[in-house]
Amino acid sequence: MNKKYELIEHTNYFTLYQIKALIDIPERDVKAGDLGGYIEFENNLSHEGLCWVGNGACVYGNARVFGNGWVYGKAHVYDNAKIFDNASVHGEAIVHSWGHVCGNAQVFGDARLYGAAWVFGNAQVYGNAKVYEKARIYDRAEVFDFANVYAAAWVYGQAQVYGDGLIYGYAHVCGSAKLYGNTKLYAHSVLTGGNWSKTPIAIIGSRDYVCQCNIYEIKIGCHVLTFDEWLEQYEEIGKEQYYNNEEIKEYKSIIDFIINTNKPT
Repeated sequence: MNKKYELIEHTNYFTLYQIKALIDIPERDVKAGDLGGYIEFENNLSHEGLCWVGNGACVYGNARVFGNGWVYGKAHVYDNAKIFDNASVHGEAIVHSWGHVCGNAQVFGDARLYGAAWVFGNAQVYGNAKVYEKARIYDRAEVFDFANVYAAAWVYGQAQVYGDGLIYGYAHVCGSAKLYGNTKLYAHSVLTGGNWSKTPIAIIGSRDYVCQCNIYEIKIGCHVLTFDEWLEQYEEIGKEQYYNNEEIKEYKSIIDFIINTNKPT
Protein backbone atom coordinates (compact mmCIF):
# COMPACT_ATOMS: atom_id res chain seq x y z
CA MET A 1 0.00 0.00 0.00
CA ASN A 2 1.33 3.39 -0.99
CA LYS A 3 1.26 5.97 1.76
CA LYS A 4 -0.49 9.26 1.11
CA TYR A 5 1.08 11.13 4.03
CA GLU A 6 3.96 11.03 6.45
CA LEU A 7 4.38 12.19 10.03
CA ILE A 8 6.73 15.07 10.66
CA GLU A 9 8.31 16.24 13.88
CA HIS A 10 6.17 19.35 14.08
CA THR A 11 4.09 18.66 17.14
CA ASN A 12 1.41 20.75 18.80
CA TYR A 13 0.66 21.14 22.50
CA PHE A 14 -0.89 17.65 22.61
CA THR A 15 2.41 16.22 21.35
CA LEU A 16 0.69 15.03 18.20
CA TYR A 17 2.47 14.70 14.90
CA GLN A 18 1.57 16.88 11.96
CA ILE A 19 0.90 15.09 8.69
CA LYS A 20 2.45 16.01 5.34
CA ALA A 21 0.81 14.95 2.08
CA LEU A 22 2.85 12.69 -0.19
CA ILE A 23 0.31 12.76 -3.02
CA ASP A 24 -2.27 15.15 -4.45
CA ILE A 25 -5.80 14.82 -3.09
CA PRO A 26 -7.69 17.32 -5.28
CA GLU A 27 -11.03 16.46 -3.65
CA ARG A 28 -9.61 17.95 -0.44
CA ASP A 29 -7.67 20.71 -2.19
CA VAL A 30 -4.47 19.06 -1.00
CA LYS A 31 -1.23 18.89 -3.00
CA ALA A 32 1.84 16.78 -2.33
CA GLY A 33 3.96 18.61 0.22
CA ASP A 34 1.03 20.37 1.92
CA LEU A 35 0.85 20.18 5.69
CA GLY A 36 -2.29 18.77 7.23
CA GLY A 37 -3.58 18.45 10.76
CA TYR A 38 -2.29 16.51 13.74
CA ILE A 39 -2.63 12.85 14.63
CA GLU A 40 -1.14 10.65 17.34
CA PHE A 41 -0.57 7.46 15.32
CA GLU A 42 -0.87 6.43 11.70
CA ASN A 43 -3.80 4.27 12.74
CA ASN A 44 -5.75 7.50 13.32
CA LEU A 45 -5.88 8.27 9.59
CA SER A 46 -6.12 5.66 6.84
CA HIS A 47 -3.82 5.83 3.84
CA GLU A 48 -6.68 4.62 1.67
CA GLY A 49 -9.61 6.59 0.26
CA LEU A 50 -10.01 10.37 0.32
CA CYS A 51 -10.00 10.67 4.11
CA TRP A 52 -7.96 13.56 5.44
CA VAL A 53 -7.27 15.65 8.53
CA GLY A 54 -6.96 19.32 7.62
CA ASN A 55 -4.45 21.72 9.11
CA GLY A 56 -5.68 22.84 12.54
CA ALA A 57 -7.71 19.70 13.27
CA CYS A 58 -6.61 16.93 15.67
CA VAL A 59 -7.34 13.20 15.74
CA TYR A 60 -5.89 11.11 18.55
CA GLY A 61 -6.36 8.28 21.02
CA ASN A 62 -7.97 5.28 19.33
CA ALA A 63 -10.03 7.48 17.01
CA ARG A 64 -10.08 6.61 13.31
CA VAL A 65 -10.77 8.56 10.15
CA PHE A 66 -11.14 6.36 7.09
CA GLY A 67 -13.04 5.93 3.84
CA ASN A 68 -13.71 9.46 2.60
CA GLY A 69 -14.05 10.92 6.09
CA TRP A 70 -12.85 14.49 6.55
CA VAL A 71 -11.89 16.31 9.73
CA TYR A 72 -10.86 19.94 9.35
CA GLY A 73 -11.06 23.43 10.79
CA LYS A 74 -10.29 23.26 14.52
CA ALA A 75 -12.22 20.05 15.12
CA HIS A 76 -11.05 17.40 17.59
CA VAL A 77 -11.80 13.69 17.27
CA TYR A 78 -10.50 11.35 19.95
CA ASP A 79 -11.07 8.36 22.24
CA ASN A 80 -12.71 5.63 20.13
CA ALA A 81 -14.63 7.88 17.77
CA LYS A 82 -14.91 7.03 14.06
CA ILE A 83 -15.44 9.28 11.05
CA PHE A 84 -15.95 7.45 7.78
CA ASP A 85 -17.89 7.07 4.52
CA ASN A 86 -18.32 10.64 3.23
CA ALA A 87 -18.88 12.21 6.65
CA SER A 88 -17.16 15.36 7.90
CA VAL A 89 -16.43 17.01 11.22
CA HIS A 90 -15.34 20.63 11.09
CA GLY A 91 -15.50 24.05 12.68
CA GLU A 92 -14.70 23.64 16.38
CA ALA A 93 -16.78 20.50 16.77
CA ILE A 94 -15.68 17.71 19.09
CA VAL A 95 -16.43 14.02 18.63
CA HIS A 96 -15.19 11.62 21.29
CA SER A 97 -15.95 8.51 23.35
CA TRP A 98 -17.56 6.02 20.91
CA GLY A 99 -19.21 8.66 18.73
CA HIS A 100 -19.65 7.72 15.05
CA VAL A 101 -20.22 10.06 12.12
CA CYS A 102 -20.78 8.33 8.78
CA GLY A 103 -22.76 8.36 5.57
CA ASN A 104 -22.94 11.95 4.32
CA ALA A 105 -23.46 13.35 7.81
CA GLN A 106 -21.85 16.51 9.16
CA VAL A 107 -21.00 17.64 12.68
CA PHE A 108 -19.75 21.21 12.82
CA GLY A 109 -19.82 24.57 14.57
CA ASP A 110 -19.31 24.03 18.30
CA ALA A 111 -21.32 20.82 18.34
CA ARG A 112 -20.45 17.90 20.63
CA LEU A 113 -20.99 14.21 19.87
CA TYR A 114 -20.02 11.60 22.43
CA GLY A 115 -21.07 8.54 24.37
CA ALA A 116 -22.19 5.87 21.90
CA ALA A 117 -24.12 8.34 19.74
CA TRP A 118 -24.27 8.08 15.93
CA VAL A 119 -24.96 10.69 13.27
CA PHE A 120 -25.41 9.26 9.79
CA GLY A 121 -27.33 9.46 6.53
CA ASN A 122 -27.55 13.12 5.48
CA ALA A 123 -28.06 14.38 9.02
CA GLN A 124 -26.44 17.52 10.44
CA VAL A 125 -25.57 18.47 14.00
CA TYR A 126 -24.25 22.00 14.46
CA GLY A 127 -24.18 25.18 16.49
CA ASN A 128 -23.82 24.34 20.18
CA ALA A 129 -25.91 21.19 19.89
CA LYS A 130 -25.06 18.11 21.94
CA VAL A 131 -25.79 14.52 20.97
CA TYR A 132 -24.71 11.82 23.39
CA GLU A 133 -25.37 8.53 25.19
CA LYS A 134 -27.05 6.19 22.63
CA ALA A 135 -28.85 8.81 20.57
CA ARG A 136 -29.22 8.41 16.80
CA ILE A 137 -29.58 11.26 14.30
CA TYR A 138 -30.07 10.22 10.70
CA ASP A 139 -31.82 10.62 7.34
CA ARG A 140 -32.08 14.39 6.77
CA ALA A 141 -32.60 15.35 10.40
CA GLU A 142 -30.94 18.44 11.90
CA VAL A 143 -30.06 19.29 15.49
CA PHE A 144 -28.89 22.85 16.03
CA ASP A 145 -29.31 26.09 17.92
CA PHE A 146 -29.23 29.84 17.33
CA ALA A 147 -25.51 30.36 17.93
CA ASN A 148 -26.21 30.84 21.63
CA VAL A 149 -24.70 28.49 24.19
CA TYR A 150 -27.74 29.06 26.41
CA ALA A 151 -30.05 27.82 23.66
CA ALA A 152 -28.27 24.56 22.89
CA ALA A 153 -30.37 21.66 21.59
CA TRP A 154 -29.66 18.28 23.22
CA VAL A 155 -30.49 14.75 22.09
CA TYR A 156 -29.54 11.92 24.42
CA GLY A 157 -30.61 8.69 26.08
CA GLN A 158 -31.87 6.30 23.39
CA ALA A 159 -33.66 9.04 21.50
CA GLN A 160 -33.84 9.05 17.72
CA VAL A 161 -34.37 11.94 15.34
CA TYR A 162 -34.80 11.05 11.69
CA GLY A 163 -36.75 11.74 8.52
CA ASP A 164 -36.82 15.54 8.20
CA GLY A 165 -37.01 16.12 11.95
CA LEU A 166 -35.66 19.41 13.31
CA ILE A 167 -34.49 19.99 16.87
CA TYR A 168 -33.41 23.52 17.71
CA GLY A 169 -33.32 26.21 20.33
CA TYR A 170 -33.26 24.91 23.90
CA ALA A 171 -35.17 21.75 23.01
CA HIS A 172 -34.24 18.41 24.57
CA VAL A 173 -35.10 14.97 23.19
CA CYS A 174 -34.27 12.09 25.51
CA GLY A 175 -35.38 8.78 26.92
CA SER A 176 -36.92 6.57 24.25
CA ALA A 177 -38.47 9.42 22.24
CA LYS A 178 -38.52 9.17 18.44
CA LEU A 179 -39.11 12.25 16.31
CA TYR A 180 -39.47 11.80 12.57
CA GLY A 181 -41.31 12.91 9.45
CA ASN A 182 -41.54 16.71 9.13
CA THR A 183 -41.70 17.29 12.86
CA LYS A 184 -40.07 20.10 14.81
CA LEU A 185 -39.13 20.59 18.43
CA TYR A 186 -37.98 24.00 19.58
CA ALA A 187 -37.69 26.61 22.33
CA HIS A 188 -37.95 25.03 25.81
CA SER A 189 -39.72 21.86 24.70
CA VAL A 190 -38.68 18.56 26.27
CA LEU A 191 -39.58 15.23 24.72
CA THR A 192 -39.05 12.19 26.95
CA GLY A 193 -40.82 9.41 25.09
CA GLY A 194 -43.28 8.39 22.42
CA ASN A 195 -43.17 8.14 18.63
CA TRP A 196 -43.85 11.49 16.99
CA SER A 197 -44.70 11.84 13.32
CA LYS A 198 -46.24 15.26 13.96
CA THR A 199 -44.92 18.20 15.95
CA PRO A 200 -45.75 17.95 19.68
CA ILE A 201 -47.88 20.81 20.99
CA ALA A 202 -45.94 23.63 22.62
CA ILE A 203 -47.46 26.91 23.83
CA ILE A 204 -45.91 29.96 25.47
CA GLY A 205 -48.10 30.88 28.42
CA SER A 206 -48.06 34.19 30.25
CA ARG A 207 -45.87 32.72 33.00
CA ASP A 208 -44.48 29.35 31.90
CA TYR A 209 -43.79 27.35 28.77
CA VAL A 210 -46.17 24.44 28.18
CA CYS A 211 -45.26 21.42 26.06
CA GLN A 212 -46.38 17.89 25.52
CA CYS A 213 -43.36 15.80 26.56
CA ASN A 214 -44.79 12.32 26.07
CA ILE A 215 -47.93 10.87 24.55
CA TYR A 216 -50.00 11.49 27.70
CA GLU A 217 -47.76 13.84 29.66
CA ILE A 218 -47.50 17.63 29.83
CA LYS A 219 -44.65 19.76 31.11
CA ILE A 220 -45.50 23.19 32.56
CA GLY A 221 -42.50 25.03 33.94
CA CYS A 222 -40.61 22.40 35.94
CA HIS A 223 -43.63 20.15 36.54
CA VAL A 224 -44.24 17.04 34.45
CA LEU A 225 -47.54 15.23 35.05
CA THR A 226 -49.92 12.96 33.17
CA PHE A 227 -53.11 14.34 31.66
CA ASP A 228 -55.18 13.00 34.57
CA GLU A 229 -52.76 14.35 37.17
CA TRP A 230 -52.93 17.83 35.66
CA LEU A 231 -56.72 17.77 35.68
CA GLU A 232 -56.63 16.87 39.37
CA GLN A 233 -53.80 19.15 40.49
CA TYR A 234 -53.65 22.16 38.13
CA GLU A 235 -55.27 24.56 40.58
CA GLU A 236 -53.17 23.43 43.54
CA ILE A 237 -49.93 23.63 41.56
CA GLY A 238 -50.93 27.00 40.11
CA LYS A 239 -51.39 28.44 43.61
CA GLU A 240 -48.06 26.96 44.74
CA GLN A 241 -46.44 28.80 41.82
CA TYR A 242 -48.21 32.03 42.80
CA TYR A 243 -50.37 32.15 39.68
CA ASN A 244 -53.31 34.49 39.97
CA ASN A 245 -56.82 33.26 39.14
CA GLU A 246 -56.67 34.43 35.52
CA GLU A 247 -53.36 32.63 34.99
CA ILE A 248 -54.73 29.43 36.50
CA LYS A 249 -57.69 29.62 34.11
CA GLU A 250 -55.31 30.26 31.22
CA TYR A 251 -53.22 27.18 31.99
CA LYS A 252 -56.31 25.05 32.53
CA SER A 253 -57.50 26.02 29.05
CA ILE A 254 -54.09 25.01 27.59
CA ILE A 255 -54.23 21.67 29.43
CA ASP A 256 -57.75 21.06 28.09
CA PHE A 257 -56.63 21.94 24.56
CA ILE A 258 -53.72 19.48 24.63
CA ILE A 259 -55.86 16.71 26.11
CA ASN A 260 -58.72 17.24 23.63
CA THR A 261 -56.29 17.35 20.71
CA ASN A 262 -54.90 13.98 21.75
CA LYS A 263 -58.16 12.14 22.36
CA PRO A 264 -58.39 8.89 20.41
CA THR A 265 -60.45 9.32 17.26
